[in-house]
Amino acid sequence: MKEVILVTGPPLNGRDEYLMEALGMAQEKDYAYYHVFDYIREVGKEEGVKITRKNVLDFAINHQNLMNDIRDKAFERIREEIDESDKGKHVVSTPSLFRWGSGSVIGFTLSNLKLLKPSRVIIILDDVLSVRRRIINDPEWFERFGKLPKNIKLTTLVMWREDAINHVKTLVHELKKEGVEVRYVLHFGIRHPPGVFLDLLFREHEKPLVYLSYPMTGHEEEYYHRVRDFYTKLSEHFTVLDPGALDDWWVVAEYDAQVNRDPSIKRIKIKHLLDGEEVEELDRDDIEQATEILRRQLVERDFNLVDVSKAIAVYHYAEGVSAGVISEMAEAYRTLAAIYLYYPFKRRPSPFMEFYGMQNPSRRTMFKDEEEMINAMVEEKDYWAKV
Repeated sequence: MKEVILVTGPPLNGRDEYLMEALGMAQEKDYAYYHVFDYIREVGKEEGVKITRKNVLDFAINHQNLMNDIRDKAFERIREEIDESDKGKHVVSTPSLFRWGSGSVIGFTLSNLKLLKPSRVIIILDDVLSVRRRIINDPEWFERFGKLPKNIKLTTLVMWREDAINHVKTLVHELKKEGVEVRYVLHFGIRHPPGVFLDLLFREHEKPLVYLSYPMTGHEEEYYHRVRDFYTKLSEHFTVLDPGALDDWWVVAEYDAQVNRDPSIKRIKIKHLLDGEEVEELDRDDIEQATEILRRQLVERDFNLVDVSKAIAVYHYAEGVSAGVISEMAEAYRTLAAIYLYYPFKRRPSPFMEFYGMQNPSRRTMFKDEEEMINAMVEEKDYWAKV
């Protein structure tokens, strides 16, 4: 049976580069990949219009009707190829929505989605510092910002994300009203290993989705020493969704730390946790505005990952109670996901954590041993209530 998976997201989040890397590693050959922009260029050429990466934004804003016609014909051509194909998986990649200057570039409309009938929508997201760095390193885009890093505001980048996600959510809602069932919309952090994306694409039934929950605030460095090892072991059996795969939280944490040290500080220097590279000093006002949006986006993103998962694995390596972890456990309980809690301490956790942490099918227990918990999840996955 053919399945269409729409992969989308904000511009400059590395979507196509990530897809190329992941699909290049795929041993499965039962898939086809469609880069919508390639089809737009092809249709444009037939219409006597040369559309390039450099001119597409201005062209789409200044010649909206013509661009809409070209885009619609591109989607029609993709649909025809899907219908004629003998492949099972059909991955369609295009940006969602992009506001630039006084105009907007729409990656797809409701009619485009009704034509595609995607069963899943995956929104590829990168952290704002990496998006900013990508712009600086891209001559065409850097020129659009006047070749001045100070013109690239974090607030702009988080609003790009906001617009893109809202566009997807709105259209999927309308699509369901039209009778086209989309199983889920997934906010997928680009720092997930490519193999996880392939599990998501090809092996979802054998390796069901599991959300990995763990204390993050105040434990940023520990993440790379402890959580990653557990993540790797868990990923042998499940498609594991990791909130740390989108690391905007480090921006919030670093901002909070510097403002707490010096409440009068005007410029914030953010060190990228992944590679230690220092980004130039940024305006406090810009970071404050971005942070207000980022904090909400982080909560919405994590809840989205919980909502699409069949179970959550809580790796509570710190003894202090994490409000975020408790909230994610409550959300998992609300959405019928099985909950497994690794809590290796003698002191009992809060009654709420204990209650939620024992919501697994048969053992009704918390775990003090990592391997025991993973084995229990493997043995019980067929009994999870969430379909």
